[in-house]
Amino acid sequence: MSKYINNSFEVVFEKVPPQKIGELVSELLSHAGETECIEFSEENAGGDSRAFTPDELADKLSTGPDLTAMIRVRRFNTSAAIIDLVLMRAIKYDNIIDLEISFDIDDGGKSTEIMQALHQYALGIASSFSTGDVYGGMEPARDCATRYFTNSKSGPLPFSED
Repeated sequence: MSKYINNSFEVVFEKVPPQKIGELVSELLSHAGETECIEFSEENAGGDSRAFTPDELADKLSTGPDLTAMIRVRRFNTSAAIIDLVLMRAIKYDNIIDLEISFDIDDGGKSTEIMQALHQYALGIASSFSTGDVYGGMEPARDCATRYFTNSKSGPLPFSED
């Protein structure tokens, strides 16, 4: 059993190129069983949240003011497990876009296995979509002490429970 109590995890892709955000979101959504909703932080986003395509989302993020887009998906399939509920946040600030993937893992020791699988997947995504740093860990993963990985480096949290 894990010695950590927090069951909330996240993977963060920093500085996603605006011209690649739609493709990156499409890639991530291809691993989801269902997209429940897309919501925007700005009040006048309008429209049916389920009707937004990744390209429309990319257009809104690249041409609009600072905003956050939240996408809730069900049954996100990783090579280690299927995560029932995942929240993706695309955050635009100062013409920079970061993408965060947040989720809970409730099956004890499997969290390290899932994070290890997501590490390899995230490295491939970061390379394919020319993002800045990529890291993952327990929330808040911005805290270096709660990370399973930063770019290709593991730790400081271990991938095994030994």
